[in-house]
Amino acid sequence: MFKYLGLFYIHLLSVFTFREFLDFRIVLDLNKRIYNHTPGPCRVLTEKCPSEIFIFSQSNSISDKGTAGLTYVDSQKRVYITLGYGKSHNLTTNTGISFYNTNRSDGRSQQEMYDLVEMSINWNGYEYQNLFIPTGIDSYSSSNGRVLLYVINAHPDHQCIHFFQVDNTKLNYRKSICDSSFTSLQDLSVVGPDRIFFTNMAAFGRGWAQVVEFALQTGQGVVYYYDGSKLAIGAPSVNAPTGIGYDSKRRILYVGSLIRESLFAYKVAKDMTLELMYEMMLLTSPIGIFVESKTGDVWVAAHPVLHESAWHYTHPEKKNVHSSSQILRIRIQEEGSSWVTTEPYANDGATISASSAIVYTDDQMIIGSSFGRLLHCDLTHSHIT
Repeated sequence: MFKYLGLFYIHLLSVFTFREFLDFRIVLDLNKRIYNHTPGPCRVLTEKCPSEIFIFSQSNSISDKGTAGLTYVDSQKRVYITLGYGKSHNLTTNTGISFYNTNRSDGRSQQEMYDLVEMSINWNGYEYQNLFIPTGIDSYSSSNGRVLLYVINAHPDHQCIHFFQVDNTKLNYRKSICDSSFTSLQDLSVVGPDRIFFTNMAAFGRGWAQVVEFALQTGQGVVYYYDGSKLAIGAPSVNAPTGIGYDSKRRILYVGSLIRESLFAYKVAKDMTLELMYEMMLLTSPIGIFVESKTGDVWVAAHPVLHESAWHYTHPEKKNVHSSSQILRIRIQEEGSSWVTTEPYANDGATISASSAIVYTDDQMIIGSSFGRLLHCDLTHSHIT
């Protein structure tokens, strides 16, 4: 009897091990391949290159390793960009915030049309300004024209959210939220003046502890809510939450899950509590989310091949190590319970590696990346893209 029981347990262990192996292969996307395509002509905005395919800005150098965060302010026709996320992974790089003017009718030359404008920051005596490594970013525009920026600081020893006010090409520092529970801040979404939801991807910051956490899929990530004065948990135990975006008209908060390769849709109540509505399975790992205010379309910047991303994040200094990039557009149907997904852009990592942020406006698509370029694409047939 014990002999057969032992054989049973060995068989059970073999089945479990094989299943875990298959799950591991699926999680790492070892079965995927990316086919390059664009929605129209594209150009790099953050470096010079001899290729005639691109038009380049003179205002930024290749030393700005990372364009990890983007936010669009419609009243200004500006996309604000965080620069230098690579510094959080020990790369030598500049850090800061710039903006790109999307207006095509202001009489600028072809060269000026694709320039970035670097912003100066008045820190008002903030003592940790030298630890500033910006990544996720979002904005709020008031009825009187005031524009506020909210920026995640990705410094391993100083993870915070910084509050700024925009003064033309300058930023004035206002305050910060810092907490010992912030271990892996990823992205944030503004729902009102100084009211924000934001994601903390894992209980552990980096290293093997985080790898084990992801492998076990324990769901130790958290969505936080800050109401302007105090911090609260909006949604606990989310499996590796990354990008986050808010549809203000429909009061829906979208949260991406790195490991589950999906989007969670939450209904936001008047008291800002969250109720899970449904989960969209994407079959790719969402990193950045942009919600069109008029249509409610959800744009997603994703890492489609996770094992490439893992290697890229581990070796960001190696120029020959790339991670595929992917942009999805999700059109929510009128009844709100179904959607249509298209893929406007995909790249094997040679042009843009590890896409991490996306903005779409006026048939222009701007794509940010974790450690490299900022890409601008014109959509020649946006109605079918």
